[in-house]
Amino acid sequence: MSIAWGSLGLVALVSFAAAIAVTALVSFGIVGLAARAPRPDGPEPALSPAAGTAVGAVCLGVAALIVLYGLYLIVA
Repeated sequence: MSIAWGSLGLVALVSFAAAIAVTALVSFGIVGLAARAPRPDGPEPALSPAAGTAVGAVCLGVAALIVLYGLYLIVA
């Protein structure tokens, strides 16, 4: 039995990149959705509430699609 080290390294690299991508997308989605909340004593948010909702929804949607595609690859 031999181990294909190149393939194992490639799988580890892609898994690491996917984890970073999903984490970043969820973080950006939360920040985008947080732009909707009013701040009584703080500075104005950088995004308008509509833009924040759109950015948050898109980022969270893309993260969910990546996770669902990963589950599909595992099950299929």
